[in-house]
Amino acid sequence: MLAITTDSFAGYGLDHTFKLIKKADLDGVEVVIRHGEFDAQNADYLKELSERHRLPIVALSMQVEMNAKKAQRAVALAEQVGIPLITITPPGIFDFNYKKWLKETAPSLRRRKKVKIALVNPPAKMIFGIFPKYAYNNIYELKQFDDIAFDTSNIVGRTEPLLEIYSILKSKIHYVHLSNVNHEQTHTLLESGSVPLESFLTRLAREKFEGILALKFNSKALGLGNDEKVLENLESCKKFVAKYFREE
Repeated sequence: MLAITTDSFAGYGLDHTFKLIKKADLDGVEVVIRHGEFDAQNADYLKELSERHRLPIVALSMQVEMNAKKAQRAVALAEQVGIPLITITPPGIFDFNYKKWLKETAPSLRRRKKVKIALVNPPAKMIFGIFPKYAYNNIYELKQFDDIAFDTSNIVGRTEPLLEIYSILKSKIHYVHLSNVNHEQTHTLLESGSVPLESFLTRLAREKFEGILALKFNSKALGLGNDEKVLENLESCKKFVAKYFREE
């Protein structure tokens, strides 16, 4: 399945976003929830959008600091809409409450509910060049989490190459945010950049990856403001994926 995150359409309303995704003939949508954006938190509206545009919502993305209360609301929303997965951003390195929640509460919540909670691998950013900006910055620490939403843009700047990181984490990965990095600009289109997506997709196909690939782009790369350009870019990305992610 090839889906796309609504984060790629930042600045567009959800209805217009779903309409473009349907026109692009993609298979599903990851809905991003940000602070103060209430449409994305309305279960009835999400179900109506999904049904009207005939597009399944494959994941919710929580772009906010998580805690027990927010997590319960997110899981309740996912259950109401019938969404199987929640992706969450990693905590800051000094965000001890969030780290405690991830370690102590998230695993039990995952066991009790039918909704999976997947942690996104953090980008390799540093504070003052000394401390990593995010917790779970070490690959082996990240491996301790039950489910990982693997973001290919976030591997840039790490000492380990993409395929080595994937090999270490692959038993935990059932969801991939797919994009490239071009001249330090993250989440760019697939065809050009420093991330070896050709070999990555070929490896996934060879190993019969059965999870979800979700395109994730910055709005400039996708061409927001020009719907014709957006659809043209998405078509190119579909062809790129089809070329390399295929059974041999």
